[in-house]
This record gives sequence, C-alpha cells and structure tokens, in this order.
Amino acid sequence: MSQDPYPGERPSTGGSDNPSDGGAYGSRPYQPTQPYEQSYQQSYQPGGHPAGDYRPGPYQAGGYPMGPYQSYPPSYEALEGEKAAQLSLILGLVGLFVAGFVLGPLAIWQARKAERLGVPATAGKVLGWIVTILYALAILATIVFFVIIVVGLGATATYSG
Repeated sequence: MSQDPYPGERPSTGGSDNPSDGGAYGSRPYQPTQPYEQSYQQSYQPGGHPAGDYRPGPYQAGGYPMGPYQSYPPSYEALEGEKAAQLSLILGLVGLFVAGFVLGPLAIWQARKAERLGVPATAGKVLGWIVTILYALAILATIVFFVIIVVGLGATATYSG
C-alpha cells in the first residue's frame, strides 16, 4: 500500500537522510502526494460509494442489523431436534422401499419429537404418513386378495362337488 497505516505513530529512526547509516528513511517518512488525497476525498463518500453515482436498486435489504455477527453454538435441544428431523426424513425415505409399516410410524414419531424441540420436520412427517397409508393400503389389498382367492376356491369347490 502507498499510505502509512499509522500516521500518528511513526517511529523516529534518529538517523540522517543517508540510507547507508542504518536509517533507511531518515527523519522524513514517505508522504502521499497531494492529488491522490484530494481525488480520494472528492470521489468517495463515507459510505464507500462514488459520489453522485449511487442509485439504490429495486431490492433493498431492510430490517437486518448491520455489523459483525456473533455465532453461538447451538443448544442441546436444537441439536437433538435437528437429529430427530433428519432421522424422520431418513426413516420416511427408507420406509418407501422397505418395512414401511414399521418405519412410517417411526418417522412420524421422530418428526413430532423434532417439532416439540422447535425444529421443523414437515418432510419427515409427510413421508411418514405417506408410507404408513401406502403400506396400510397394501396390507388391506393383500387381505382382500386372499379373501377373494379363498371365496373363489370355496365357490368352485361347492360347484363341482
């Protein structure tokens, strides 16, 4: 950079202007040129935007605090809620393919646990209900199928006999 970052705290070397005697800069530290300072002050406002060239865009960020943000570690409840929400989603997805009559209600239970802890788990809950309903319909269809088979076999047995 071409400017001294600490203009008020310049160390005095106590040397002369001769760079060979240890005082490379002597008693006169580097000073920026005058036109550079003037153009900088004239072309920029304190907000950091060029003077007269700033027009606000259609979308302005409003309501957000300015400045550095502090991040705090999540609480135990938040971590447990996130785990339960993720587990409900996993149980719902796996339940679509394997053992949905067990995994569907478990997904619903984990989603409710996550929501009690303040973490939304809508996807896991919806998948849990879908899996539960699909497997209930599959079990009902299987029962109806076997009833029709048994009734059909019974009807043909009485007809021929």
